Amino acid sequence: MQVNYTLNAFVSLTELVNFIEGTNTLGAGIRWLDKYELFLQKTFQAKRKPKLCHNRTFNKLNLYCIYFNDWVIAFSIHEETVLIEAILHKSRIAD
Repeated sequence: MQVNYTLNAFVSLTELVNFIEGTNTLGAGIRWLDKYELFLQKTFQAKRKPKLCHNRTFNKLNLYCIYFNDWVIAFSIHEETVLIEAILHKSRIAD
């Protein structure tokens, strides 16, 4: 399954990787990104259907949510493509 990003989600991911890289040892951001991408591959290859987000706003938009460490990844599914629509720290989510 192909994974695509909205512009806002891609910017969030890029800023997160740059933050990790800037505050940790050289290569930490890329290592985190590799783990994140492996997590996405395993999650989206699984046969089980994801759950709609518990957050009211995301739920009304019919977005699904998965959690990677402290990060909420909201996405939609379109035939053979997953569109990541938001990547937010769980502390920023409020109902």
